[in-house]
Amino acid sequence: MNLALSVLNLRFVPKPIRNILEKEKGEVLFPFLWNVDRPPPRLYIEGNETAIRLLEKLPDRALAIVGTRIPQRRSALFVEKILRDLKNSDLVIISGFARGIDAIAHENAIRNGIPTIAVLGTGLNSEYPAQNQGLRRRILEANGLLVTEFEPDDLGMPDHFIRRNRLIAQWSKATWVVEASARSGALNTAAWARNAGRFVFATPSFPEEPAFFGNRKLLERDHAMSFFNVESLGASWLEFANWKQRIERGGVQQRLSILLSEDSELLVKKILTHTKSNGGTEVSELLDWAIARGWTPQRFFEAAEKALTAEAIVEKGGMWVSC
Repeated sequence: MNLALSVLNLRFVPKPIRNILEKEKGEVLFPFLWNVDRPPPRLYIEGNETAIRLLEKLPDRALAIVGTRIPQRRSALFVEKILRDLKNSDLVIISGFARGIDAIAHENAIRNGIPTIAVLGTGLNSEYPAQNQGLRRRILEANGLLVTEFEPDDLGMPDHFIRRNRLIAQWSKATWVVEASARSGALNTAAWARNAGRFVFATPSFPEEPAFFGNRKLLERDHAMSFFNVESLGASWLEFANWKQRIERGGVQQRLSILLSEDSELLVKKILTHTKSNGGTEVSELLDWAIARGWTPQRFFEAAEKALTAEAIVEKGGMWVSC
């Protein structure tokens, strides 16, 4: 793909590069970026040419991590642990470059070699928040990106951060609300994600804990799934369903090289349904289901082979069972 066809007003600075992507002019690069509510007419992107390719992973491999600007220490430690556990994944971490949970997510993504994208509520020339300017440099040095829809000298208004939230949510396959009070802006991001049909997770807490009233609201209204560990992400990325056990068995590199295809994911979900209701299902029944969907037997067995190799399913007593 020819980057020059889609990038206007390209200007070089000593690393990184600043690009302006226009929606309406030339070949549209990374079309998914515009597939959001009220798509912006242009995006300003800062990062090197290698980092810009991260946009190709959106939304399928992107996890948004959001939360309060004044988190409890245990919430910060929890984010650190989760991103340490995700060190060998191929996810991209997206957040909003704010103080607190956002900054912690970006920092720990960098620390563990996970690419990160900061979606700003200001222009690229703004130094808001001042305490994150060192983080800004580290994101860029780690082949991450800064992205904004606002003009370079825009200092940001309160509503800009709400607009930013829709990009964070809709550019990600899943959003994790780490810690949110009853009036937290993170709930707005969760609402954008839910309305766009994305997965939403929230950290559970003790009852009546004010710092987590927002999390509790999401969970009680069934607007989010509980987030306990990396395996919780199995709802949105099947390869994480047994992540810890697979790492302990030393199968990381093999698993990473055999990420499930779309067909495999559909098959595993079908087997999961049968596993919950009947303890598993026979191959012949699954083959009938696949053929009814218009699959050839070859397509079915190729999907099954990937699922078996990735250890998302196993054979037990003549039946296939979801792990």
